[in-house]
Amino acid sequence: MLRRCLFLIIIGVVACSAEAKRLPVVFAHRGCWLGSEVPENSVAAVEMARRYGYTAIECDVHYTKDSVMVLMHDYKNMKRCIRRKSDNGSVGNLKLSDITFSDLRENYVLASDNPQYRTPVPTLEELLIACKENGIIPLLHSDVIESYHMAQQMFGNNWIAFSSNESAMKEARRISDCLVLLSFDQVTAEEAISRLRSIGGRVGISSMNYGMYTHEFCQAIRKAGFEVQSSIFPTPHEAESIRNGASILLSDFSYLPNKQRKPAKVHKIRKTEMPVGETLSLGEEDVHEYGACVLQITFEGTIEVTLNGERSYTFHRDEKGTDYVGMRYFRNHPNIHIKSKDNAVLYKGKALLYEF
Repeated sequence: MLRRCLFLIIIGVVACSAEAKRLPVVFAHRGCWLGSEVPENSVAAVEMARRYGYTAIECDVHYTKDSVMVLMHDYKNMKRCIRRKSDNGSVGNLKLSDITFSDLRENYVLASDNPQYRTPVPTLEELLIACKENGIIPLLHSDVIESYHMAQQMFGNNWIAFSSNESAMKEARRISDCLVLLSFDQVTAEEAISRLRSIGGRVGISSMNYGMYTHEFCQAIRKAGFEVQSSIFPTPHEAESIRNGASILLSDFSYLPNKQRKPAKVHKIRKTEMPVGETLSLGEEDVHEYGACVLQITFEGTIEVTLNGERSYTFHRDEKGTDYVGMRYFRNHPNIHIKSKDNAVLYKGKALLYEF
């Protein structure tokens, strides 16, 4: 119930100028997959989403040859996603539409370096049951109308429809009062608002085009009362979308403060002047199995922030302001490295270190 209320509070509100400053909620893209171990679009990825505290997961729904709804992103060529069950070998250029469900379940498993996670490709029903059991909201990346009916039956209006197919999204609205996210490659704010209004109800925009998500664009969409989802933006552009007013991050790695998860440790940053080239490191030496690190920093000038030695972000502010950036990790130690690129001033900040 708490998770559902949180979803309704974050997603169901109409944005105003004050609300637009709220941090976005983060959804796990294809579930909370972990490296080459926990596969995407798997029951295990749902369970990991609960462990990490994600509100929702995105999942890709497609039909087998005999019209069974299963989870598969690379449905036109499954070489990356699955292996032969008999010897864990490559499947070659195999299309989902070329094989029956029984063949898929009997002869193939999800690709993983860990035999524990070499499990059968899940049906949509199996994944939705896992979402229900783990308190996770399913975001169906799907044009399959049958999938909307199943989600509505199992979750009421507490699921999300997501597609670039406007006709399918209008059908999802006819079936449900769920949140509907219409995906665009390129669109003006005015056109997006008009098309979202034609769908009606709880609705928002999604795009992989990070260049489109300027401050003016995001604010126009949110002031009209709609959600703005950044869809798997690469480093460092998801951080820019936070600054510009995205309300949802669909991400493979991002993590932000979460009311349902308290950090294990908090390192505070007090006011300090940083000449060019000066550095500050915050973190822990111990390696943790599951975790995340988040930086909240109020500063002026130009700084480079590197998370866990993997993802780097350059932030610039002419005047005092605050930015957030964070990522989940697996079998790593949390470390946040800040480097001044000019004569920056850090006014205050927090490094939030999570263990799951």
